[in-house]
Amino acid sequence: MDLDIITNAAANTLVNAVLAMIALAGAYVVYYIRLAATQVKAQTQRIRNESARKLLENALDDVVNLAEVSVSAMEQTTAKAIREGVKIDINSREELLALGREVFQELKAAVAPETQRVITENLGSFDDYLTKCIEAAVLKVKREDPYLMIPGPMLDSVNGSTLKNE
Repeated sequence: MDLDIITNAAANTLVNAVLAMIALAGAYVVYYIRLAATQVKAQTQRIRNESARKLLENALDDVVNLAEVSVSAMEQTTAKAIREGVKIDINSREELLALGREVFQELKAAVAPETQRVITENLGSFDDYLTKCIEAAVLKVKREDPYLMIPGPMLDSVNGSTLKNE
C-alpha cells in the first residue's frame, strides 16, 4: 500500500508540474503574441503616418505650383495693365483688389475637395494657406520683374490679408 500512495503522490506531483509548465508556456505564448501585435500596430501606424505625410506634402506642393502659375498668368494678362491704369488714374484700385479676389476664388475652385480637406485637417485652414501661397507667388513675380517694385498700388488684399509693394 505504501507503494500505491507514493506512486499516486508522484503521479499527482508530475501532473501538477506538467500543468504548471503548460501554464507557463501559455503565458509566454500570450506575452509574445501581444508583443508581436503591438509591433504590428506600431508599424501600421508608422506606415499610415508616412502615407498621410506624403499625401499632405503632395497637396501642399500642388497648391503652391497652381498659385505660382495662376499669379504669373494673372500678371501677364491683366494685373500689369490694371496697375498701370491705376498709376495714371484710368483704373481704380478696387479693380486690382477685385482681381486678387478673383484669382483666389479661381484657385480655390481648381483645387480638389480632397486636397482642401487634407490641408484643412493638417493646417487648420485651407483659405489661409491658399492666401499665403498667393502672397508668396505675388512676391516672387514682383522680385522677378523689378519694374513692379516702383511704388504704386499693388494687390493689397486677397481674402482679407495684405499684399503690399516693397
